[in-house]
Amino acid sequence: MRALVAATLFALVISACVQTPQANRPTDTPVATPSETPTIVPETPSPTISPSPDPTVAPTSAPTPPPRPTTRKAGEQMYAYYFEARRQFSIFPPTPQIDFDEPAGENGNSWFRGLNASGQPIFAVREDFVMTPRTAYHEIGHAYEALLLRTDPNRDVMAQYWKFRTLPGTWQDAMAYSASQPTFMAQWLSNPHEMWAESFSTGMTGVSRDTNPVATKSFFLSLLPSP
Repeated sequence: MRALVAATLFALVISACVQTPQANRPTDTPVATPSETPTIVPETPSPTISPSPDPTVAPTSAPTPPPRPTTRKAGEQMYAYYFEARRQFSIFPPTPQIDFDEPAGENGNSWFRGLNASGQPIFAVREDFVMTPRTAYHEIGHAYEALLLRTDPNRDVMAQYWKFRTLPGTWQDAMAYSASQPTFMAQWLSNPHEMWAESFSTGMTGVSRDTNPVATKSFFLSLLPSP
C-alpha cells in the first residue's frame, strides 16, 4: 500500500517538473484603430451667374436726307404775285429768278435770296408749301427793299420806314435788340427787315390787325425812285 502511494506521488512530481509553467503575459492594450478619416470631396462651387450682357443696340443712324428737288413747281407759285407787284411797283424787273424748290421738312416755307448779277430777285419755296398772298408779298417786300438800296445805296429807306411807323429809337437799335433775343422767333418778330416785309405784305393784301393797309401801301409807293 505504501509502495502504491509512493509511486503515485513520484509520478505527480515528475509530471509537474516536465510541465513548462506559463508566464503571466501582460494583457495587450488594444491599439485603437484610427477611425477612417472620411475623404472630404470639395464641393463644386455653384457656377457664377454672369450678368446677362445688355443687348447691343445699333447706333441710330441719321436718316438719309431726301434728294434735293430739281423742280421749281412750288417756286413758280410766286409768279402771279410777283407780276402783280411789278404792275404797281415799276422798279421790279420783268421776271424774277426762281431757284429749285427746297425739300419738304425744311425749316421755313419760302426765301428771298437776294438779287442776282442782273438785279433779278431770287426766290425759293419749299416743295410742299402751298403759297399764300401774305407769304408771297412778304418775300417780295424783301426784294423791294433790296431793289431800292441797289438803286441808291446811300438812301436810308429803313429810317424812312421807322419814321412812318413812329417806332421808338432807331432801326439800328432795333437790330441790336433783335440779335440779343434768345429764340429765332423772338429775333424774327423784332427784326426791322422782317417788320418791313410784313408791312409791305399788309399794304398789298389789304389785311392788317394793327396798321392801316391803305396808308401803308401809299408809303411804299412813295419810295419809288422818280422816273
